[in-house]
Amino acid sequence: MQMEKQREKMSIGDLLKSLKEEFPDLTISKIRFLESEGLIEPERTPSGYRKFSQTDAQRLRLILKLQREKYLPLKVIREKIDELESGKAKAGDLVPGMIGSLEVGEDLVAYDDSTLLVEQAPQALDVDASFLTTLEEFGLVCPHEGDEGPYYDKEDVKILRIAREFSRYGFEPRHMRMYENLTDREALSFEQIIMPALKSKDPEAKRRALDNLLQLVNLSRELKDLLLKNRVKEYFQKSNQPIPF
Repeated sequence: MQMEKQREKMSIGDLLKSLKEEFPDLTISKIRFLESEGLIEPERTPSGYRKFSQTDAQRLRLILKLQREKYLPLKVIREKIDELESGKAKAGDLVPGMIGSLEVGEDLVAYDDSTLLVEQAPQALDVDASFLTTLEEFGLVCPHEGDEGPYYDKEDVKILRIAREFSRYGFEPRHMRMYENLTDREALSFEQIIMPALKSKDPEAKRRALDNLLQLVNLSRELKDLLLKNRVKEYFQKSNQPIPF
């Protein structure tokens, strides 16, 4: 029985091969990093080699899906793994198609306030430091000074994760600069509309101006979404495929 259990265990190379098709960017160094963060705990042989069980593989798959599909930071993923250990819930409630006992009782929006130290960002996001530097140079993100050193705030972290996903399709930081340019023009237009009221000494006028600004942002987001969908749906039509939105 012991020999049978041992044969069920995988080396780190075997684990990588088993997940490489689903996660092409996965590397041995990434697996080791997640282990160092306490997210996976493989068995060690007397000679120090790592041996991964099917449970370890399933847990790693869940971690990678949470990073790729939900953009959750490692700190939050660690909390969810703790919930998995306690059997509070099911993985399928968090990531469609996953089976197991990991469930989220809270809204994922609750974790949107996560920040990330600049020095930890390359490993946490699995990107090169040069990638982050390029995004900073293009003005897409901007580090802030904190007690523990420079950090990215919650909006920057979201941008970094989106930029990383864009890069998987060959969409480089220089291509994303158009969003920054558009945002600058939009912000200037909105400023011209609300600035007179913001300069008012009337608190109620200022409040209404900020309410109007929020509405403008929401309208802008909806308009851009609809315009883009109208523009790309022709590709589905030409391919005789149903439009997915």
